[in-house]
Amino acid sequence: MKCFKYIFVSLFIGVLSCQEVVIIDTGELQEAVIIEGLVTNQNGQSFVKITRSRDFYAEGPAERITDALVEVVVNDSETVTFIHNPENDPHKNGLYYPIGQFVGQVGHTYSLNVEVGEERFEASETMLPITTIDSLTTKFNQDEFDDPQEEGRYYAVLLNAEEPQDRDDRYLFKFYRNDTLVRDFPTNVYVADDDLLGGRIAELEIPGYYAIDDTARVEMYSLTQEAFIFYSDLNNLINSDGGMFSPPPANPRNNLSNGALGYFQVSAIESDEVVVYDPR
Repeated sequence: MKCFKYIFVSLFIGVLSCQEVVIIDTGELQEAVIIEGLVTNQNGQSFVKITRSRDFYAEGPAERITDALVEVVVNDSETVTFIHNPENDPHKNGLYYPIGQFVGQVGHTYSLNVEVGEERFEASETMLPITTIDSLTTKFNQDEFDDPQEEGRYYAVLLNAEEPQDRDDRYLFKFYRNDTLVRDFPTNVYVADDDLLGGRIAELEIPGYYAIDDTARVEMYSLTQEAFIFYSDLNNLINSDGGMFSPPPANPRNNLSNGALGYFQVSAIESDEVVVYDPR
C-alpha cells in the first residue's frame, strides 16, 4: 500500500521575527486584478471569482469586484455569459455564474474574457480527459487506533484506479469526509502527475482517517500542463526558505493576460464515494 504524496501549497504566509522588526518597502507594489475561474464537465460547478489585491499592510478582506463583464467562448463559436451573484447571496459577492445550464466537454477549448472598467483580461484552456476511479475501499489502521488523532476515527480510505499510459496526465485531488474538505493541514492542495502515480493507482491511502458510517468522497480534476506548472510554482514560492541560494520571489506563472493574478482552470471531474465500513 502506498500513502498519498502531494505538493503542499500554503495559502497563508506567517512571518516570524525573533529580535528585529523589519518594515518592507511596498511603495512600488501595484494593485492587481485576481481572477479564479473554473469550467468543468459537471453541471453547476463552473464559476469565475474576481477580486482585487490589497496593499501589503491593508486590513480586512480583499475587494470583491461586482461590476465586471464576464464571458466564456466555447471553441471560438458559442459565447456563454456569466452574471454576478444571480441569487444575491451576500457570501457570493465577486462570484459570477453562467446563465442557464453549462456543462463543459472533454476536447473543447474554453476562452475566458473579463472586462473590469477599461481593463481586459483573457485566458484559454482545453478540457483534458480524466481517468475513472475503480473503487474506494477501507482499512482498519491499528496504529491510529492505538494513538488516534481523533477518537473514533481509525479507518483509512484507499483509492484504486487505472492510470492510462498512452497519454500524459496530471491531476488535482480533493477529499471529503461527510461533505467537509479533508486535508493533512488546513491549507493543503494535492496534485500529482504520471511520474508520481505510475501505471496503476492501487490502494493509494488518501488523507485523513474515518469512522464507521462516515462518507468518504474523492474528486479528481484533470489538469493541463500549464495548470500543473501554476500549482508547482505556487508550491516553490510558498516553501522557499528565503536563504541566500533561494531564487527571488515571483508570482506563479499563469494563463491570464494583462498582468492578472490567479488562474483560469478547465477540468474534467471524476468522483466516487464510499460509506466507511469495517473490512475485517
